[in-house]
Amino acid sequence: MSCRRRTTWCRTAVTITALMLALGRWCRSDEPSLARVEAAFVYNFTQFVEWPADAFATKDAPFVVAIVGEDPFAGALDQAMAGKQANGHPIVVKHFASADRIESCQLLFVPAAQDAAVGAILANAANRPILTVGQTDAFMRGGGAIRLLVEDGHMRFQLSPDAMDAAKLKASAKLMKLARIYRK
Repeated sequence: MSCRRRTTWCRTAVTITALMLALGRWCRSDEPSLARVEAAFVYNFTQFVEWPADAFATKDAPFVVAIVGEDPFAGALDQAMAGKQANGHPIVVKHFASADRIESCQLLFVPAAQDAAVGAILANAANRPILTVGQTDAFMRGGGAIRLLVEDGHMRFQLSPDAMDAAKLKASAKLMKLARIYRK
C-alpha cells in the first residue's frame, strides 16, 4: 500500500470511528433525557394533585412513589425525587417486582413493559388513594389516572377525571388546564 493510500485509509477510519462514537453517545443520551423528562413530569404530579389525609398512615409518613417491574427511568426518577417533598411528606421511591408485590404508596408508575399485567396492577390499586401513572392506551382503558406520551416531539399527558375521582384525588386547576382529558 502506498503512503498516500495508507494516509487516506487512516483518515477515513478515524473519521468513521469518530462518527460512530458520537452517534453512540447521542443514542445513549437520548433515552436518559426522555427518562429525565418523564421523571420531572412524575415529580410535578406530586405537586399538583391533592391526596386525602387518610392516604398516609401518620402525619410524618413518607410520600411513596413506586414503580412496578423494571425501572424504565434508569435511576432518573430516584434522582429527581432525592431530597424532595410532596404535601409536606419526604418523597421515597420504591420498586415493586410485580402486581402482587405492590405495597402502600401514593403514586404508582406502570411502565409500558407491564401492559400485560395492567389489569391486575390497577385492580390492586383500585379504591385506594393512589395516583396511577402509565405510558400506554391500554393503561388508560384499564382505568389509569394519568398517561405520559410523546407527541410531535413533546411530552404530553392525558388525565382521566373518572379515575382521579375513584381514587379520591383532586387535580389542581393548573394540572387540569395542561392535561388532555381522557374519557372512556
